[in-house]
Amino acid sequence: MNTPASIAARLDRLPLTRTIWRLVTLISIGGAFEFYDIFLAAYIAPGLNAGGVFKGSTLGLFGIGGMGFFIFCSFMGMFLGCMAFGPVADRFGRRSIFVTALLWYSAATAVMAFQSTAAGVDFWRFIASIGVGLEQVTIDTYLPELVPPAHRGKAFAYYQLIAFSVVPVVALPNWKLPLLKKLANRSLRPSPAP
Repeated sequence: MNTPASIAARLDRLPLTRTIWRLVTLISIGGAFEFYDIFLAAYIAPGLNAGGVFKGSTLGLFGIGGMGFFIFCSFMGMFLGCMAFGPVADRFGRRSIFVTALLWYSAATAVMAFQSTAAGVDFWRFIASIGVGLEQVTIDTYLPELVPPAHRGKAFAYYQLIAFSVVPVVALPNWKLPLLKKLANRSLRPSPAP
């Protein structure tokens, strides 16, 4: 008799195949994009502050012109994405929601890049973060559905390794860009007359 419990037990006994590892790798790469988006906030904050889009401190409880509100928009969007939209993956399937969330926050982050006001940046950061939160909760439920129980720890460690390896990738341009700007400014200065 094929009861749900017997089907689940049979799925749990399946070996960890190359196909499952390929799926775990693809999900992990999607998670790397998610981590890139999360850690991006820390590295673009000084540039947004120096560019005059934001002030260093937030005036009042919800002053949209400060960096604090930008960070608030990030975490409030992720909270809303996890709590309000997380159950959507149960209804429409993890894979389709995973891809939708990835496209959602990628498009919203691209739109955010063209904003020149604090309100515009905050709004699009909030929209992008809803997709980030939705992807977080989807990955954390999708991996256990794919990987047999005996190998889930290894699969999550592999996912975390790939996802967190993007942090230096986010930091590198922000470390190099000021150096390149200094070199460019130095080369544009007229040379002193002999």
